[in-house]
Amino acid sequence: MLFSLIPLALLFMGAISGSIHGKDSRKEVFNPVPVAAPSGNGPAAGAPPPPGTTALKITAKDLAFNPRSLTAPANTDTIVTLDNQDASVAHNFALYKDKAYTQEIKKGDLVTGIATENIAFKTPGAGTYYFRCDVHPDTMNGSFIVR
Repeated sequence: MLFSLIPLALLFMGAISGSIHGKDSRKEVFNPVPVAAPSGNGPAAGAPPPPGTTALKITAKDLAFNPRSLTAPANTDTIVTLDNQDASVAHNFALYKDKAYTQEIKKGDLVTGIATENIAFKTPGAGTYYFRCDVHPDTMNGSFIVR
């Protein structure tokens, strides 16, 4: 019984001590809630695209993209949603001007599956461009047709 009264007595003494010194013995505790930092690539996955935006989806599964060809209008805001279905495997969606993949247009962040990411960018002028997963470029690539 004596041991159960000790914490209560300490609490009471702290309250009295704070009152004597003119300080509030109750301290305000700030516990920030961690929030994932936005990647800056577009709206959160699953959120509707802004009006006038072309929305495209590409799935990464079994180290392959589906579809292997995407089409969008020229000079428009576009969001490509990468749906990574490969558990514990990192993929990204990177768009290039040339088939040698040396002139980058937009590169999404690496996303470890199972997860999704939105990659937002303005499409270039009409032409054929190329996309790939920079981690698996030999098996995950395709063409991006702008009309």
